[in-house]
Amino acid sequence: MDLRLEQILDLLTYFMIYSFLGWIIESVYKSILQKRFVNSGFLHGFLCPIYGFGALIMLLFLNQLKSNLFIVFLAGIIILSIWEYFVGYLLEKILKTKYWDYSDNKYNIGRKNLP
Repeated sequence: MDLRLEQILDLLTYFMIYSFLGWIIESVYKSILQKRFVNSGFLHGFLCPIYGFGALIMLLFLNQLKSNLFIVFLAGIIILSIWEYFVGYLLEKILKTKYWDYSDNKYNIGRKNLP
């Protein structure tokens, strides 16, 4: 993949926009649930990089499928679910903390007591 400076700057802009929007949406959602302000993510700031990288993954790898929105939707679900699992695993191993805990949810991957 041959990227020009303009394309790299576009990708960096997309990364920043989606990291910021993801932070806003997640922080608002968590703040409403907990009835106090919650700064989501592991950074001290206004960015959640997982959303920025997720957007870049979608832009770079699913752009050629954009003529079939159903395939983009399914591929996005699968690819971004794998991305979230991978990032969660790395954060647990590297930072010794759990940022996503779905252990109480039905059909959680790795759940000990499946129905």
